[in-house]
Amino acid sequence: MMSTQYIVNQAGERVSVILPIAEYEALLRAAAGEDETAYLLREPNGSILLQRLDDYRHGRNIIERELLPDEG
Repeated sequence: MMSTQYIVNQAGERVSVILPIAEYEALLRAAAGEDETAYLLREPNGSILLQRLDDYRHGRNIIERELLPDEG
């Protein structure tokens, strides 16, 4: 059960929130596990990644390289 409380200004607009510690920590854990795709697509690298995916799908600007053998 969420027991969120708000702090309001003189106009009655919500300006802050008060959360129980357990709910706050749950939010922190959820934020830490952010979707990796969303992270990768953030600017400035997001547009570069999307362009390279489009190039790959259309066979443009592909550079092939030999992989080094595994050491073992």
